[in-house]
Amino acid sequence: MGRRGAVLDSCAFSAFTAGTELPAATNPRGYTVNGSSVSPPDYDDLAAALRAASVPLSAAEVHGVLTGAASVPEGRAPGAVIFGDTPPPPTAETERLLRVIAALQEDIRARLEGPDFQFQPMLPSGVPVSEHVEALAAWARGYVLGLAAAGVRDPDRLKGEIAEFLLDAERIGEAEMDHDQTTEAQEREIAEIVEYLRAGVQLVYDELHHGR
Repeated sequence: MGRRGAVLDSCAFSAFTAGTELPAATNPRGYTVNGSSVSPPDYDDLAAALRAASVPLSAAEVHGVLTGAASVPEGRAPGAVIFGDTPPPPTAETERLLRVIAALQEDIRARLEGPDFQFQPMLPSGVPVSEHVEALAAWARGYVLGLAAAGVRDPDRLKGEIAEFLLDAERIGEAEMDHDQTTEAQEREIAEIVEYLRAGVQLVYDELHHGR
């Protein structure tokens, strides 16, 4: 299947670990992270950390996975999302990646819990439209996968508008470049989809965490 397939497959079948305090702590499956915590990364920082640890996932997809997982109560640590059930060798690169994604997951939770609607899907900036579309699709796939890994696997069992949003997210995850549209039209469409995802993610989070 290859390493990327193994990573995603392990995520889809509950490959999150229990607990959220990764820095300087060990979770029940042995994920240990030494050293101090780090600030939440931007897209380039996360992409660099993933490359350094030889993880074949994009920053957009990982942010989507973490967002989906954070949307479910009793959130879990993100280590096994990346490495599967068996902790990786404690290299400097993997330990830094674990710190980075732990900080990112906490930032996601804070933005979704806050009053100012600050959440944003993590997407690259200054890239061609084709790369932006690809990243948007990867983010949406990751989001659905993160929800599934955290236990939300059947959208039809949720409220109507939430189920509809999750089905839309699945469709967005299959998005491709439309070569019949102008660049400007596609950029407008991307911006509209991002706003739709922002609102939908907040709706899902509020419903699952607060029942509202």
